[in-house]
Amino acid sequence: MTLIAEASNPLAQDEASTGRRTVLAGLLAVPAVARAQSAYPNRPIRYVVPWAPGGATSNIARIIGDAMAPILGQPVVQDNRPGAGGGLGSDFVAKAAPDGYTLLAAGAGTFYRSVVERDVPYDAFRDFGFVAPVGDGPFVLITRQGLADDLASFIAKAKSEPGKMNYASSGIGSTSHLTTEMFNHAAGIEATHIPYRGAQPAMIDLISGRVDYCFDALTSVAEHVRAGRIAALAATTTQRSAFAPEIPTIAETVLPGFSAAPWWGIVTPAGLPPEVTAKLSAAVIQAQQDPTVVARLADQGCRAFSMPPGEFAEFVRRENSRWVNAIEVAGLRVS
Repeated sequence: MTLIAEASNPLAQDEASTGRRTVLAGLLAVPAVARAQSAYPNRPIRYVVPWAPGGATSNIARIIGDAMAPILGQPVVQDNRPGAGGGLGSDFVAKAAPDGYTLLAAGAGTFYRSVVERDVPYDAFRDFGFVAPVGDGPFVLITRQGLADDLASFIAKAKSEPGKMNYASSGIGSTSHLTTEMFNHAAGIEATHIPYRGAQPAMIDLISGRVDYCFDALTSVAEHVRAGRIAALAATTTQRSAFAPEIPTIAETVLPGFSAAPWWGIVTPAGLPPEVTAKLSAAVIQAQQDPTVVARLADQGCRAFSMPPGEFAEFVRRENSRWVNAIEVAGLRVS
């Protein structure tokens, strides 16, 4: 009876025709969406680095981004947005569209930041989606020239002059800041923190002698160490780095068990379509299979390793628990 009524009523015919067109349009739209997703990416991808150029994170991001570009068929354009201990760039990505065209060079500090600072404008585990790790590597304790001959004498000097020494970091709440705080707490050192907007400005003042010491990625400072501008006393990993095996570890010298190994990875705004996440993850993993890329990362002190997005998310949660525990032991959690 409905069909007869529609046939005898022009308005009903128009409504029925409109309904059929709507259904048809919807059916046609499905392949279009699928085609759009399968065509990803079809324009350049922004890769946000929340630190100044010249530091380890920026260099590592450029290496992996350049390697991903030919695999994805689009440029991966690095966008350095330093400030607020990595918070400015991270917040920019957290609020970006979840379409796969905005990536973040993330690290341990991306996720523990809210533990050490009030009013962080994003929730890392809620607002970011996980793509892939890039790798991890040691920090090294570096000092201005002439301050100390080795780690033991450095600690003795610092403890004999409580509060007199100062140390640099790449920003409040940064991994270099918290690594130093962990070390200071474990060694019983009192020192004044001088934060900078990135590792490079901090290095300039360390070389000039305006600050006494800091922790930075081993390969970022190797040239200055070899040139005699600064001294490298110890590495933060439990095993010596293959890049500089002559540098002892903190754990093997005066603080058994001490470890603070920063990691680097790629995250996106939360809500990315699974197929886009899969394409990005596959591009990272494929890039890491290139021996040249692995060697270039190693030159930056980054030991490349890979895992799928789900495993990467679990890795970050485990690492974050370890950092948060160390932060609480050091009394750095905000109230």
